Amino acid sequence: MHPELFTVPILDISVKTYGFFLTVGFLSAVWFAMRRAHRVGANPDRVLDASFLSLVFGVGGARIFYVMHYWQTDFAYRDNKFFAAIDIREGGLEFLGGLIGAVTAVCTYLWLKKLSIRLYLDVLAPATMWGLGFGRLGCFFNGCCFGGLCLTPGQAVPQYQWAVQFPYGSPAHSRQWEERKLSVPAELITTTSAGSHLLPASILNMPIEKREQPRLDVRRLEDALTKAKISDPSGEITRKISEELKLAKVKLRSMGYAMQLAQLEMAQRYPSRLHPERGSSVTELQQLAQTSLSLPVHPTQLYSSIHAFILSGLLSAIFYIRKRHGLVIILMFIMYPIARIPLELIRVDNPPDVLGFLTISQFVSLVMTVIGLVFMMLLYKMLPEQSPTVAREIKEMAIAAAELEALEKSEGQRA
Repeated sequence: MHPELFTVPILDISVKTYGFFLTVGFLSAVWFAMRRAHRVGANPDRVLDASFLSLVFGVGGARIFYVMHYWQTDFAYRDNKFFAAIDIREGGLEFLGGLIGAVTAVCTYLWLKKLSIRLYLDVLAPATMWGLGFGRLGCFFNGCCFGGLCLTPGQAVPQYQWAVQFPYGSPAHSRQWEERKLSVPAELITTTSAGSHLLPASILNMPIEKREQPRLDVRRLEDALTKAKISDPSGEITRKISEELKLAKVKLRSMGYAMQLAQLEMAQRYPSRLHPERGSSVTELQQLAQTSLSLPVHPTQLYSSIHAFILSGLLSAIFYIRKRHGLVIILMFIMYPIARIPLELIRVDNPPDVLGFLTISQFVSLVMTVIGLVFMMLLYKMLPEQSPTVAREIKEMAIAAAELEALEKSEGQRA
């Protein structure tokens, strides 16, 4: 698990590993899709337009799906629910919601442009799975979408060599502690009126300069305001410092530092294990956290990534041998759930909340399968092999290319 790839120097901007893999997956998927379109006579520019639409509406759909799914547990208690709902810096996207949003937006765009929906969806289908493969790698480094315990029955050893243990504070570790499947050093547990909580790993592992800076800014401005009120109570300087102090306090509250710092100070009151006469230092707490790992779990993120890459290659191969437009996207709708449904049995981050025994992803996957089978029947019984709009588009592109070539030749003769 490595949620933060690096921090941009000077600007102090954190580049998230999850976002990095999403970006790489999207850009490479678009490149492959444009090449595929060019090879079959489709317009690569239309693929580029559709790809960016799928990015915007895919991320939006994925976020909406996630927020609806986890509203009660992750958002209902937030002070600023709207900001929490749109904040995707730490992840919180569900692929199936993104797929619904992207397909809807792309189909609408192609319909408005009077382009072949079947052809362009075939072009985009392998790219979709390719991008998903990179997205699941991002999930692995982010720690989300984790699997269930991978232990040999009756023993505390990994059942398979590829089982992984996520670090302290990761979603898998936190879930296992909440379910009392593992123990955590007492120093890392804080108790409030709302119950017991793990000390947040984000505040524990944060550099001291960044951790203390918001609070130091508030103290510095409070001291400056006190001095300014003595020398010039109603002056311009006093007013400016007062406004800066308000903004600094808002920043401190909005970043959630107040409660997290209070939890860290509470943890530091525990007697040090090395020097009981004093409290525990942050370094000692960090060392304790490093020894507290999750129990071995299935790396379901990697399972999903491998499945997506294999499916992408298979769909790409089918694309070049298919005889009917629309076959590739329909096969994606049918074949993706084949692995997703059993993977949901291994994953433990999604509760079975549909009909009492299905996760929301399993339910949507079943719906996808039914839709795929219905459209497969329509494809072979009611629709022509080739989309009628394809011949027209290819002819228009050929005419445009010929006109461009003639114009370039004419300009060359003038020169």
